[in-house]
Amino acid sequence: MKTYSMDFRKAVARAYETCGSSAQVAEQFGCSESWVRRLMQRYRATGSLEPQPHFVPDKSKLTERDFDKIAKLIRKQPDMTLAELAAALNHKVSVATVWRATKALGLTLKKSPSSPPNKSDRTSKRRV
Repeated sequence: MKTYSMDFRKAVARAYETCGSSAQVAEQFGCSESWVRRLMQRYRATGSLEPQPHFVPDKSKLTERDFDKIAKLIRKQPDMTLAELAAALNHKVSVATVWRATKALGLTLKKSPSSPPNKSDRTSKRRV
């Protein structure tokens, strides 16, 4: 999403200062009322109309060592569950993070959806 220019932001702030209504300013400038409120709230708090910097948090909690440990554990005991792998990492990360790590390592789950179906018969009859 493209940010509004500083000229536009200043014009919106000036209009808000004169009338005091975010609804009127939003209608006048063709933007959302909530954006006008957030802009003015940020202006009161920081004194700036500048857009907030785009923040991308560093979510990598697993180190290269952890990836190696996961691969080693799976080679040693291929039927370990994701919860057991998380426990082996001292619960440093969630089960979902361990799953993403196994995907990143190219490791597959024990049961593959492309495996042939079970040869046993149905346990219940199909209703007609």
